[in-house]
Amino acid sequence: MTDSPNKLGNNDQSIWGKRYFSITIANLTVVGVAAFDGLAIIAALPNITEDLGNVSLTPWVLTSFLATSALAAIVAGPIIDAVGVRKTFQITGIWFLVTSAAAAVSPTLPLLIVSRAFQGIGGGLVIAVALAAVGIAYPPTLRPKAFAANSMVWGALGLGGPALTAVLLGFGGWRFIFVVQLPITAIALYMGWNTLPDKDEKRPLRNLAFDYKGILFLAIAITSSLIAVTQIVTRWWVAVALLAVTFVVARAYWVHSGSYSQPVLERQHLTRFPFRLIHLTSGLVFLTGFAVDNYLPLYIQTARGRSESFAAFSVVYLTVGWTVAAFAASKLLMYRKEEEVILGGSALMPGVIALAGFGVAFNWPVLVLFSVFFFVGVSIGFVSTSGLTLLQSQSKFSEMGRSNSAHQFVRTLAITYGVAAGGAILLAVVNHKTGDVEAVRNVLRGNERMVDVSTREAIGSGFAWIHAFSFAAALLSLGAAISLKRAGGHLRRPVGLASRE
Repeated sequence: MTDSPNKLGNNDQSIWGKRYFSITIANLTVVGVAAFDGLAIIAALPNITEDLGNVSLTPWVLTSFLATSALAAIVAGPIIDAVGVRKTFQITGIWFLVTSAAAAVSPTLPLLIVSRAFQGIGGGLVIAVALAAVGIAYPPTLRPKAFAANSMVWGALGLGGPALTAVLLGFGGWRFIFVVQLPITAIALYMGWNTLPDKDEKRPLRNLAFDYKGILFLAIAITSSLIAVTQIVTRWWVAVALLAVTFVVARAYWVHSGSYSQPVLERQHLTRFPFRLIHLTSGLVFLTGFAVDNYLPLYIQTARGRSESFAAFSVVYLTVGWTVAAFAASKLLMYRKEEEVILGGSALMPGVIALAGFGVAFNWPVLVLFSVFFFVGVSIGFVSTSGLTLLQSQSKFSEMGRSNSAHQFVRTLAITYGVAAGGAILLAVVNHKTGDVEAVRNVLRGNERMVDVSTREAIGSGFAWIHAFSFAAALLSLGAAISLKRAGGHLRRPVGLASRE
């Protein structure tokens, strides 16, 4: 792509216009595949266990995918900046097709886990390519609309995904979850094969060099830290040891990244202004929201005594709020600066988290609680969309892949750590009150549907304490957003958005 994306004709003012239509369809399709996979596999786990057995290994169907996708998102940055979005997209799409087919025909659970690990590489690349493509393919004025459209896909699947998954499971079992991804991925490949932006011959590209040592350091640090969080309640000494390992390895990577010519994750893409404040604000907002939302179904099913299907749909409210706010942000950013919208979203979060905590502690009506979680999603939508738009406006084209991958890495870790911390708090409270955490673990695994009265009360209390943790994280996010707003005068403004000054 040699023409500048900032030069728009009269018919190119929309992501659905002739110039961007194929790019938009390709981008939204791959995002849809990634979103559906995440939602459907969770619902399909009982079906997978019933068919393949090895119930103790079942969680690794999810964990293996998440672990490799987090690392792949980082590796994708240097690849995109070296060979361009189009070629990376082509490689990613083919990889995802092959690994999805392998997962669909896996005869045993261990082979399915291996297939999912390889599929996770494609999943991480897919999201990284989708984010980078927005920054490279669209002009600054259309990027918020592109991100809003991405959120629309997540929202639509949040509403319709469970029903679609139920149909697929009833029709052909868990294998159809992977089979249905094949034609959708093929459509994305067809639409984006020659239309996504190619490498720009007018600017020099980086030489592609894999930082194997850096990737290994990051893999060890991520794995040890996540296991440490999960072991805090039952084996605190293991947690302490693993956190020490995490610190040593993370320090080793920091030293390595300062001396190696092309580290997989460069320091500047974490610490440079305004990247560090964007990462911090968005990461803390994601940690805040998902630490509580991930355990809302468990709370609704046990402490409130609702059905499993009713509880499963409780996560929809955050997703819908996120989608609504993403569209609202795409409109607001036509008139307001990104850091102002980020501040508004961050300022909303502490209040709604506090309300949700009171709702849990005092047993407010379930629909009232769901309404509050809608506004938790609104906060995430404002911060996420505006943060990505600001990040890309402050990134050079030559570093768009790496800066977006760094941000996606931070967001993914924030969600993962939030879920892990929330689970640790919940289990700690249950263990303190009842001395038995296995009942909670069995419900989370889908092995049990009901628990006794004391455990239900302990789960309610633990869920309330998760809100206290999230409230503290929300205040930290607000502080980062205030710092970003105060430093707004030092930001570079794209020409097309100068009217907001």
